[in-house]
Amino acid sequence: MSQPDLTSPDLPPRRPLPPDVRERLRRRVLGGGGARAPLAAAAAAVVLIAGGAIVAQSTQGGTTAVTPPSTTSTTGPAPDQSPVTAVTPGTTAGDAARCGLGDADVRFTLGLAGRRILVTRGDRFCELTHTTISTSSPGVDAVPLAGGAAAVLWRSGSAVLVGRVPAGTSRVQLNSGDPTGTGPMPVSLVDDLFVTPYTTAGMSVDFITPSGPVSAGIDIAALPTVEVWAAPREELPPGDPDVARCLDRALRDAARWVGDPLKWRPGALVGPEADARLVLQDQAGRTAYCEFRLGRPFLVHEESASPRRGGSFEVRYVTSDRTGPRPEDGYVLLAGTVDAARVGAIEVTGPRGGTVAATLRDGTFAARVHDQELSEPLLKGFRLRVLDHGDQPIETVTLD
Repeated sequence: MSQPDLTSPDLPPRRPLPPDVRERLRRRVLGGGGARAPLAAAAAAVVLIAGGAIVAQSTQGGTTAVTPPSTTSTTGPAPDQSPVTAVTPGTTAGDAARCGLGDADVRFTLGLAGRRILVTRGDRFCELTHTTISTSSPGVDAVPLAGGAAAVLWRSGSAVLVGRVPAGTSRVQLNSGDPTGTGPMPVSLVDDLFVTPYTTAGMSVDFITPSGPVSAGIDIAALPTVEVWAAPREELPPGDPDVARCLDRALRDAARWVGDPLKWRPGALVGPEADARLVLQDQAGRTAYCEFRLGRPFLVHEESASPRRGGSFEVRYVTSDRTGPRPEDGYVLLAGTVDAARVGAIEVTGPRGGTVAATLRDGTFAARVHDQELSEPLLKGFRLRVLDHGDQPIETVTLD
C-alpha cells in the first residue's frame, strides 16, 4: 500500500475516540463473540515523582510506593487505570538519541499505551511510538488556561495532550462536551503535569487545589495542530510497513495480544486500498485483522477464540457493513487460515448467491462477498469450496 502522508492537510489530526463511540464502532466477530474491553473507564490517577520511587494515588484508593518500572515494561492499561501506566526517571540512551536529546536533559519518561513520552527539564517533549517520532517544535508557545494558572504545553504526534497544572493541584477532572458522548474522560496527573490521550470537542478541566477548584475550557480546534506542534515523522522498524502501521494502531489501543511486533508479517489483503482489510500473522500461528480507512489503519481486530473449521481451513474472523439502504445492500468479509501445502484456491458463495475467489497469501485467506443481507449469525449459509493447487476439489463446506 502507499506511503501515508503524515501531514494530510485535508484531514483533521486523528484522535482517539471516546469509549462509547468506539463501542458503537465494534465489529461483530463470528456472530458476536470476541468483543474487546473498553479502552478506559472514567477514572483518574495521580503519579508523583518522589526520589527514586513512584507514588501512585488513584481516585478509589490510598497511596502506594512502588519501584520504578522498566522502560521496556509491556503492562497495558486496565479499564480502571489512568492513561499513564509507567513513569521512569530519566530515559534510555537510545531513546534520548532518537529524540535528539542528552540523557541529562530528560526528567522522566511517561509510558502510555503504545507510546513513550520523554519530558525534559525545559518543557520540551518527544513521543516515540512503534512507527513514529514527534518532538515539540521550537517557537510554538504554550496555550494558557484559567487566566494563566495552567497551560497546555504540547500536543504529541498521536494527539496526547500534556499540560501544566496550577500549583498545589492534587487531582484533575477532565470532561468531554462532545455531542457523541459527554462525561468524564481519563486523565493522569504526573508531578506538575496533566496528561490525556483522549481529545474531543468542548473539553473542560477542573484542577482541584487547596484553595478550591480551578476550572478551564480546552478548545481543541483552537490549539496548534499536531503538524505544527509536534512535526511527526515516520521511523519504520524492519519488516512490512503496513504491518508496522497496523500494529502501531493496535498498540496505541492497548492491545495485549500483540507481543513482539517484529514477529508479525503480512497475509492476505482484500478490498480497495482506501478501504482494505489486511490479515496479519505472527510466528506462533496467530492472526489479526487490520481495517483501513482512507488508506490508513483505523482498527485492528484480534482473531476469534472460536473459529469455524473445515478440513483444510479455519474462518477466524468475520465482519460486515452496509453499503446502501436496501436489506441486501451489505457485504460480509471472511478471513482466516488455510493449509497452504494443500489449498490453492477458495471460492466463497453467499446465501443470496454471488461467488467470489478469496485472496490467498502465505497460509491466510480473505474474501468479501457483496449484495448480502446481514442476518444473524453472519456466517449462516455461506459455502466455501476449497480447491488444491491443481484446481481439483478438496472439500465444500456450508457454514451454519
